[in-house]
Amino acid sequence: MRLNGLIRLICGLFLVMVVTQSGNAQLAGDGVRITEIRVDGNRRVAVGTVQSYLPVRVGDLTSRASLSNALERLYETNLFKDIKLDLDGSILIVSVVENPIINRVNIEGNDVLNDERLLEIIDVQPRRVYNRTVAIEATRKLIDIYRASGRFTAVIEPKIIELGENRVDLVFEVNEGPLIKISSIAFSGNNAFSDRVLRQSIASRETRWWAFLSSADKYDEGRLDYDVRLLRQFYLSRGYADIVVDRVRGGMLPDRSGFAISFLINEGVRYQVGNVTVSSAIDGIDPVELQQLVDFGDDRWYDVRALEQGLLDISNRLGSFGYAFVNIAPEIKTTPETATLDITVNIEKAQRNFVERIEFVDNSRTLDRVIRREFEIVEGDAYNQLKIDRSIRNVRNLGYFSDVKVATLQGSSPEQTVTKVTVVEQSTGDFSVGLGYSSLDKSSVSFGINERNFLGTGRRASLSISTSGAQTNFKIGLTEPYLQGRDLTGSFDIFKTRNKTDETTVNETGLAFGLGFAAARDVYHRLNYNLSQSKTTIGATTAQSVTGEDGKFRLRSSLNYVLSKDTRDNRFDPSEGYLLELDETLSGFGGDVKFLRTKLSAAYYKPMLFKSVIFGVSGKLGHINGLGDKVTQSQRFYLGGRDVRGFDSGGIGPRDIGSLDSVGGNKMYAGRVEIVSSLGLDKDTGVRWTVFTDVGSLWGTDYPTGVTKPNASKARASVGAGFYWMTAIGPLSFSWAKPVSKMAHDTTKTFQFNIGTRL
Repeated sequence: MRLNGLIRLICGLFLVMVVTQSGNAQLAGDGVRITEIRVDGNRRVAVGTVQSYLPVRVGDLTSRASLSNALERLYETNLFKDIKLDLDGSILIVSVVENPIINRVNIEGNDVLNDERLLEIIDVQPRRVYNRTVAIEATRKLIDIYRASGRFTAVIEPKIIELGENRVDLVFEVNEGPLIKISSIAFSGNNAFSDRVLRQSIASRETRWWAFLSSADKYDEGRLDYDVRLLRQFYLSRGYADIVVDRVRGGMLPDRSGFAISFLINEGVRYQVGNVTVSSAIDGIDPVELQQLVDFGDDRWYDVRALEQGLLDISNRLGSFGYAFVNIAPEIKTTPETATLDITVNIEKAQRNFVERIEFVDNSRTLDRVIRREFEIVEGDAYNQLKIDRSIRNVRNLGYFSDVKVATLQGSSPEQTVTKVTVVEQSTGDFSVGLGYSSLDKSSVSFGINERNFLGTGRRASLSISTSGAQTNFKIGLTEPYLQGRDLTGSFDIFKTRNKTDETTVNETGLAFGLGFAAARDVYHRLNYNLSQSKTTIGATTAQSVTGEDGKFRLRSSLNYVLSKDTRDNRFDPSEGYLLELDETLSGFGGDVKFLRTKLSAAYYKPMLFKSVIFGVSGKLGHINGLGDKVTQSQRFYLGGRDVRGFDSGGIGPRDIGSLDSVGGNKMYAGRVEIVSSLGLDKDTGVRWTVFTDVGSLWGTDYPTGVTKPNASKARASVGAGFYWMTAIGPLSFSWAKPVSKMAHDTTKTFQFNIGTRL
């Protein structure tokens, strides 16, 4: 019995082994031809979707390798957390367990950074398939943003809350931790400059209680790389051509209260520049002339900024000769024993270029022709960098764009160029309601429909109403910049104004026609005709002076001519160039007002210290002659306020003995010297400081009775400082000025500020 049972058991095992080996041999050798594919366990994902991801189809001959590939392909879909493939004869059975669907994403424990910002960063949306990779990647992004915010001990723990119907809530529990800042910044190897000086040259800052508005004391590895570049630039601009910043270390203190940063510096020798030579492979180029463009000053200390500026000037000079693509390679040879270095500027061979095409990019509103007509160069012209620079300045002065950039690219052949002009359009008006306050004009309210680029054509259409304590203006105007397709600017305006100086009010209503054109490079002419009626009234009962107008309406018919030469890089905020202007107004073409008013204006701006400091000087002279008649009060000049800071509006010059109001003068001059810079300030804040001195005087009246010092021409002067701040609501200007020369009857104002304009 036992023997028979043992025999039967052995036979059964043998049969199983034979069948198994036969199946395996078939799968490993010839494979199994699939006759059917079944999908089990799927709830949300359709059977057809699962089968579409499979690289195996009914009728295919499958093998172990193809099944392994199919399994990998299904896992790559991230739709399933478990997958099993079985063969039942020729039937392939796919058993799956689906990944859950995210029902909601929530962040808990965060106070410093709000939910909206964090959810935007991780970008995990509801109804997305959840898997472990989603949680890990989102956690990494959250940790990165907290580290960028200075919270290096932040802990993020992802959790899932299982719901019914194979759904989960994904929750990130946040422990933000304390804000960890830079505790100390130290330098090693610096002998020429102290730690204090070097700390001021980099972007990172040690934490200080009073610098709570700054983020420069937050530890940022990217900023440390920038600090290394700033340190190199600092030394290279002071003669240290061999400077090496070997490495930088930043480590958290043991008590995790802050970071300690250290820079290791090898200063090397301070060099003076010996010989500067220019070698040119371009025929007809004078190397001696180009050599003079590389200037290191009288002391000849090496300065990488001077070298870079010299190379830029050489490139621009070659551009003015028609060479757009020139490779300029400087070679520097140092001699540490004598602390000198020699520079050779190699200009490689190039050929003259021609403008094949001028392209305008991102001007979605402004028509191409509006920009193109400001260009002094057209397709087919010889390439000329100076003309392109002037053209870009013209485009900026339109006021239609917040930024204008130009790139010179190679065209269809090496001698052809493509000038690519990229603009960033800005609002040019449409509708505005404004509130403002000035220490000179007090509060102001304005309403306007003013479109300076109507339908992108460059035309101006405006309707404006503004009122303040000192003036009220109503104006309707139309301007055509290219009248009849010519380089003529035509304008038409209707206006009604009220200007008040102390107790004297001048009301004027009229219309004006204008025609302007450019006759030569940077030279502009403008001719205007003005027809207006005015009335001057004095509110003070104590007034003892004579206005010459006696509250009567006076009709003025005048012709105005303006001749100017303007090379400023930006007429709104100049940093380079000059302005010369003659403004003549002749009244007497009918009406009952006669005079000849002459005003001369000049301004000069020069960038210094590699354009980090702007030096400016400006001035104006004015004189009015009655042409046989006496000049009445409303036609005279007034001085003070913005022209000579430190004095009130109309605070300089003759005054009424009784009311102490300014009565104006027939002669005036004003001048200003100022320096504007952002040195020492973060450029990202948009704040610049200025120091200045203003000078001026006003005198002369045809009605001296009842007037204090009518002919006193003594110069008044003031010194002061201020800030210009570009904000979201417009430019803000602040100034503090102290008169150092004045007369007893002048009125002063130490502090002035403006919203919406520069002083």
